[in-house]
Amino acid sequence: MKILGAFFVCCAATTFAAQDSSSTFKNDLVLEYTAYRGSIVKIYPSFPAVEPALLQELNIGFQAKGKKSWHQLYHYPQPGLAFVFAELGNAPVFGQALGLVPNLSFNTKRSRKIGAQISVGMGFAAFNKPYDVLENPDNNLVGSRVTNMTFLKAHLWFRLSPSFALKAGYGAFHCSNGHYTLPNLGINLPVYSLGLKYIPGDPAAIKKYDSITRPDKHWRLNTLFGIGRHEFGSSTKPTGGPKYMIYQVAVYGTKRLRYINSFQAGIFFSYYSGFYDYTINHELFDEHEHMKAMVVTVFAGHEFMIDRVGLVAQLGLNVYNPFFKEFKKVQKAPEDFELFSKTYITNKLGIQYYFGDPTFSSRHKFFAGIYIKANFGQADFAELATGYTF
Repeated sequence: MKILGAFFVCCAATTFAAQDSSSTFKNDLVLEYTAYRGSIVKIYPSFPAVEPALLQELNIGFQAKGKKSWHQLYHYPQPGLAFVFAELGNAPVFGQALGLVPNLSFNTKRSRKIGAQISVGMGFAAFNKPYDVLENPDNNLVGSRVTNMTFLKAHLWFRLSPSFALKAGYGAFHCSNGHYTLPNLGINLPVYSLGLKYIPGDPAAIKKYDSITRPDKHWRLNTLFGIGRHEFGSSTKPTGGPKYMIYQVAVYGTKRLRYINSFQAGIFFSYYSGFYDYTINHELFDEHEHMKAMVVTVFAGHEFMIDRVGLVAQLGLNVYNPFFKEFKKVQKAPEDFELFSKTYITNKLGIQYYFGDPTFSSRHKFFAGIYIKANFGQADFAELATGYTF
């Protein structure tokens, strides 16, 4: 267990470093080693054999102590960077993966003997055995060497000493390349876990603000321009096809509800070059081919504000989607609930960075983000975008 060994080496090094703290409210370094056990969930009729998976994680972070006001607003959370090594089971097909995942953990009061921790993270994973038409045709879960890695975990911890705590819990990992390369069924891996947490420093030494400036709660207008790329097809086929660009423009309003969250509502205009190419090659429409390669979506969303970072979740309704409706007829696809939902319901998850401090107001600020857009849960494309709040 090399990761476990590295954990104890880091603990020893940081113990001496922690003894010379120059600030009462200096953020405490946090080290966590966690082992996970679980099995990939079968979500498709044609699915490789599944065996128990083993994941190891070294999370390096810091315990927020109040150096910034958002620490108190989030009840002194724990930002971190997780290094994940995953043996996914059925090694000849799935192989192994390495993950690098920025994350944020929320804890109950550190001064207690027993407590709880919820962690959410979004980053990237690299796989050594992705799909290959000749060498690994059975892996229809992962079609590219690099994918997104997202996790959500809950732990209970028990303090063994002032600096060490034992923790156990349950969670889930998800990996997907956002339909960039097919196949892309993705990995859905529920896990149970056991780990050790090391926190040097005084848990009671936190800074509290008597008053915090009220955030700007006016409605603000936003514009966004994004580009994405994907392969045209279902989750598993056809493979080896061309990559098509997607261009997206959005106009929407935002209203800060509290210091840490805001509401969004607006409209997206998306142009799919793959839709246009298919229309021309198969003579799907007689006229207005470019117009009918567009999708218009009205949406509502929510954003968690964490310093200059925003965590975005959106739910949308396609009010104009002529290509997909006609495509279903050509493919003679049965009109079941799932297909109906994919025609109309969209969702998007992402993370964005503000180039000015938006803690109290996001007005007159540029931002950039990366997002995964899906149709009723099925990945559609990964998007890079930039925008401005007026």
